[in-house]
Amino acid sequence: MRRAPLAAAALAPALAAAACGSPHRELLEQNAQFDCRDRYAAYLVSGSLAAAEAGVQVDCAEAGPRVVRWTVTRDGNREEHAGSLGVGEFDRMWEKIEGAGWRYLGDCDGTGQPGDPVYTFDVKDWNGTASFSCTNAGPLPFPYNTLVDELDFKAAAHAPKDRRKPGSADD
Repeated sequence: MRRAPLAAAALAPALAAAACGSPHRELLEQNAQFDCRDRYAAYLVSGSLAAAEAGVQVDCAEAGPRVVRWTVTRDGNREEHAGSLGVGEFDRMWEKIEGAGWRYLGDCDGTGQPGDPVYTFDVKDWNGTASFSCTNAGPLPFPYNTLVDELDFKAAAHAPKDRRKPGSADD
């Protein structure tokens, strides 16, 4: 019976040092308390000038909070980049998505002309799901633009850095 208290006493300094001395202590505590609540938001645009298809999604159910951005060129090549998000960063972004009123959005009255880019949105959380679209040339109307902007900002912040310098031999 004396071994358990001795073992605990021997481990106590190591545990205290790990908890107090970790520069990531606050982040570890936030991650431990994070509740994903099945949150997911994504948009896909087809027929834009940038690519035949481009999209961004944020979710947290599969691999913790993350952002995924992809493009598909007109010849069918797909590029995809994913980045991890901090839980505070994810929650702050989700507040902006909530603020756009996604639960109440339906298909938008955009320009709707043949050949205009088509934006398709899917958003969900533990309380419901919504899917809607907008065919629009130029900037999307409010609040659809808020969803695209927030997802694009997050994807850009976590995009891989191009390490090539202009004028290098790789150009």
